[in-house]
Amino acid sequence: MFENLLCQDEAVGRLRADIAAGELPPSLLFSGPPASGKLTAALELARVLSCERGPGGATGADGILAPWNCPCPSCARHRVLAHPDLLLLGARSFPEEIPAALELLERAPGRASAYFFTRAARKLGKRFDATLYEGEETRLAKAMPLLREAEERLDAVAPERAEAQGLAPGALEAAKAVAAACRKLEGLVPGAPPVFQVRAIETWARLAPNGRKKCVVVENADGMNDASRNALLKILEEPPASVEFVLVSSRPKALIATVLSRVRPYAFKARSPAENQVVVERIFKAAPAGSPSVEGFLAARRAFPPAAAAERAEAFLAAALAVRAERAPLEPAMAAFAARIAGPDGAPSPAAALAALLEATKDFGQKDDAFEGSFEAFLAALSASFGALLREPGLSAPALLLVEGWAALLREARGRRESYNLSASLLAEGLLYALGGA
Repeated sequence: MFENLLCQDEAVGRLRADIAAGELPPSLLFSGPPASGKLTAALELARVLSCERGPGGATGADGILAPWNCPCPSCARHRVLAHPDLLLLGARSFPEEIPAALELLERAPGRASAYFFTRAARKLGKRFDATLYEGEETRLAKAMPLLREAEERLDAVAPERAEAQGLAPGALEAAKAVAAACRKLEGLVPGAPPVFQVRAIETWARLAPNGRKKCVVVENADGMNDASRNALLKILEEPPASVEFVLVSSRPKALIATVLSRVRPYAFKARSPAENQVVVERIFKAAPAGSPSVEGFLAARRAFPPAAAAERAEAFLAAALAVRAERAPLEPAMAAFAARIAGPDGAPSPAAALAALLEATKDFGQKDDAFEGSFEAFLAALSASFGALLREPGLSAPALLLVEGWAALLREARGRRESYNLSASLLAEGLLYALGGA
């Protein structure tokens, strides 16, 4: 078990020991840096706990408990993330994993790359599981045609159809169609689990599993809103014996104490440059330039990469601060920050900043599906700019409160996009002038 998780020996060792001893608690927290294998570990744990030969059952022929290549039907479904006893929700950490998986299919066609691509696509598709939308089916109206198309095309990419080296006829073309559907689906994933999804989990969790055990994986659990977090707490207080809950977070300190008190933490370390190179070479069959992190390798596959998002966010904020400065002088610390992000040429006008942003994102994906997730990427970069401002030495208390208000505006823009599917370009324009105090 956990053979597919590289360079995380300590976390894997603890998990294996707890599983073998039957001491795994019902609620776990997998924490660590981005791209450190936390979600991979959570999905592998779901497979292991559901394996018909273990835990508590027989080991494989080689003596390994619940090996990755276990032939039992439960493991076969988990390997392609198609088991009904698995729920996966929460904001995606790496939407660019699907383009990277498509590259892998082209670069190294075979059964291993078919598995990787199928799992990458279903990590997204699982976010739209009908169970999570019980009683809220109308919210799936826009996603359902894309989901059906992706699932129908995935059949041609199925690992069992592939050779050890090589793909079934038409598999690559089908994979490209799956990737195109997934680009559109990315923009429909909720930024945080809505409370109705958590309540649906509570009902689902109390039903008998199809196999040995159910598993609920919440990615980016630290981003849950108050209502969803409180609903989850109620379940974690008395979790059903047949369900394992795994919270995944790169910011465990952002989780509240009442959640932390109900989970057992497993820490995933930051991989060294040499270990990152091993992961990129073995998983993605690529020779990295230098020794980039896995996160950096994936980020380079984005149509709107982090560096571009950060550049556009700084120009956007510089324009907003310039508008604010026209109305009243900025306090010294904020003025210094504004001058630094504006650069030697000064801040762009609001119209120029917005035009450059829309050009860089192809109108937030309206003109090119490859940029579908760029609005969320831009908001994340803008939030990071707020964080940089908050760290500015000498920032006054009123300025701190002002930035908190900006963060609330950002959350509101994200929520309005998710709930009402409002135009991202109009939301960005409104946000620009709201930050400027207009």
